Amino acid sequence: MLDDFIEEAQLVSRTAAQALTAVLAPTRWSVAYCASLGTAGALIYHQNALWALRCVAEVWGGEVTPVITVSGGRVASRSVRLDSQRGDWRGLRFTYGKNMAGCTRTVLEQDVYTAMYGFGAGLPFTDEDGNYKAGYRRKLTFGDINGGLNYVADESAKQVWGRWNADRTAKVHSFGQVTFSEVTEPERLLALTRRALAEASQPKVSYEVDVAALDGDDADLGDTVAVIDTSRDPEWRLTARVVRRVRTFGEQVVARVTIGTVEPVDYAQVSALAADVATLRDDVVGIDGKLTTAASVTVVENTVTTAIGDLDELADLDF
Repeated sequence: MLDDFIEEAQLVSRTAAQALTAVLAPTRWSVAYCASLGTAGALIYHQNALWALRCVAEVWGGEVTPVITVSGGRVASRSVRLDSQRGDWRGLRFTYGKNMAGCTRTVLEQDVYTAMYGFGAGLPFTDEDGNYKAGYRRKLTFGDINGGLNYVADESAKQVWGRWNADRTAKVHSFGQVTFSEVTEPERLLALTRRALAEASQPKVSYEVDVAALDGDDADLGDTVAVIDTSRDPEWRLTARVVRRVRTFGEQVVARVTIGTVEPVDYAQVSALAADVATLRDDVVGIDGKLTTAASVTVVENTVTTAIGDLDELADLDF
């Protein structure tokens, strides 16, 4: 799907099945099943089919599963299932520090924010008479409907993940930012920024544990689990999902699960970089008030290429 390209797909008030059919049209993949997820809308513009598929899953709130059949040593068919969110809340709880046999914890504490600025589509500068002024375009914000603040904050998260002030007498917010370049309504921008903050206000952490270490019944794939990590001060209280389950059959069945959040895979990171480059290119405006294509495309692409070329090869470094 990375090699299939969608020039433009305007999905307005479409069902999930209609959106899924549209993004799979230029590919070799078909629709195996699509849950009833209501109607929504999205604009797919100059993206590969895999990015478009993930966009549909995010906007309509589904989860993608590939279905591949093999016949005669060859792939006979390729299809996609778009299900509603798997799993449920069963009251399961995992306490790190209790029943610790065979538990592995992985933590990525970078990029944890307790406050988030949100920006939308680029808006032109105008003077008092409404005439366009040359220069960089300002981006949509939601301060007018958010008490004058162009950011949203989580005060409880600040006490755990915030930075100390200069005197180490109080915690202050760790600020991040997120841009939704297609959003033109402040209300929707505010809602999306709040959702982004909820995801960014806790660390990327996963625990691989025996099912016996969970307090409660057996856990199914996709279930939500309460996590209490008493090894940290103050202790962490997180909510995570069962993202992997492995059962070993022998004299007895041994099940291990991985609970936590999942890092974006490579294609998502590459797509995000491409989207950032496109956004930056679209925001470059010439002195005459018009988009200077030569400058924007050449400068941005050269800058990104140079930055990637300057990355160190980690395999050659000693740790």
